Amino acid sequence: MKSYFLVLSAVVFPFMLLAEEITKVSGYAPKYVGKQIEIFQIMDYISMKQERIATATVKEDSTFSCSFYLDETRKLIIGSNNNTAHFYAVPGGSYEIYLPDRNPYDPYRPLGNQVELTFIGLDSTDINYKILSFNRWSDEFVATFYTRNNAEAVFFSKRLDTFKLDVENYYKNDTADKFFRAHIKFSLAKLDDLRFLGSRNQYEKYDFYLKTYPVYYQSDAYMEYAKHYYEKLLPRLSPKINDEVYQALLKSSPTLIMRAFAQEYTMNNNRRLRELMMIKILSEAYYDKDYPQTNILTVLDSVARFALFESNKVVAANVITRLTELAAGSRAPDFNLPSTNGTLHNLQRYQGTYLYLFFVDPDAVETKKQLDLLVPIHQRYTSQVRFLMVIRKQEKSDQKSIEALQQSVPWESVVVDNRHALFSDYQVTNAPYYTLIDPTGYVVSSPALGPIPNGQYETIDKTFFLIKKALEEGR
Repeated sequence: MKSYFLVLSAVVFPFMLLAEEITKVSGYAPKYVGKQIEIFQIMDYISMKQERIATATVKEDSTFSCSFYLDETRKLIIGSNNNTAHFYAVPGGSYEIYLPDRNPYDPYRPLGNQVELTFIGLDSTDINYKILSFNRWSDEFVATFYTRNNAEAVFFSKRLDTFKLDVENYYKNDTADKFFRAHIKFSLAKLDDLRFLGSRNQYEKYDFYLKTYPVYYQSDAYMEYAKHYYEKLLPRLSPKINDEVYQALLKSSPTLIMRAFAQEYTMNNNRRLRELMMIKILSEAYYDKDYPQTNILTVLDSVARFALFESNKVVAANVITRLTELAAGSRAPDFNLPSTNGTLHNLQRYQGTYLYLFFVDPDAVETKKQLDLLVPIHQRYTSQVRFLMVIRKQEKSDQKSIEALQQSVPWESVVVDNRHALFSDYQVTNAPYYTLIDPTGYVVSSPALGPIPNGQYETIDKTFFLIKKALEEGR
């Protein structure tokens, strides 16, 4: 009997631990009834790749609920219908929120609009409560004391020192929450980056904030500070070290690059940080015409397989994906999408012509608005560019609405289930989302311009005009 009890305990105990890590999110989203709520975690803060970890459909009474496994405290992204918000979650935590629609006075942004969620019944010990409270305190301090006159005087430097002491005294008993302590430390580090008389120089900042601090991959405060600290480091290196890095890159040797970086004071102490920042620096150099892209990808691939630290392998692999997938000039992911009339849509079907592939939500108000603008554009360039509309069908999507949408447009369309791999292959996190593919199956741009002007007042019409002009001149 005793041995049976031990075996039973060994089986049950892991499940008990797992249950403690299940995080729950529920709440109200009256503007999203019938739509899918999605929750993403940030895989790493260098590539900024996101991974969907939970979904839920908003019920008719506007409620939703979902649960998921969480291994450590993280910043999460929650969104629906091209609107997103963020919050922090701890393993085993439970959160009740209200998710609003975007402010009608805010301009629509094709890559997504930020909204501010509201917590319901948030406890003062919760990580969100503590971070929001500290951030408000910090913002009030800057707004009160960081003026042009004060920044040029010793006054601000003294006030900042006093503020840091006040913060430390106030939170001196809150030492168990590693994530919150990191948030405080590196939020204060950002204040040290403000320009004022008496501020620390770069070496002092390195010694105080980064030299001995363990790399904290899932702390957004730590990672944002570290990324900013090492941003565009290559031009700031001494000519000797810069040349050694370049020669090592020509040899596609991560080992030699690491040795070269070790000569830089701000990278010589923490090997894990040095390797991580090497990945970041190479990802920046990838877009610099002075550095060979093929060699950079070779080095990153080597790091992804043989990095000194396992976590850096994941980051390197994600960065490679970011640099190569759907980048201009990369091969477009193929697909096989049957339509209701039996036609099979794939890249081969559109070979020899430009393809404007775009994804829409049949229930979104923005969809009709943009499609109405696309109709005259399609009429002008129908001989040069083929249109294929992918309708993203969700659990509560109305079939009649989908059929009406298909009948209202003059181009080809297919209905695809929301869980189809096509959406991840083309990195579709919101809709409408546009991709332009050339006649040989390579990506021209993704995301491509849409019918609504971007920040430079450009629309896809300009791109199509240039395509038409080039094709006519080439005849």
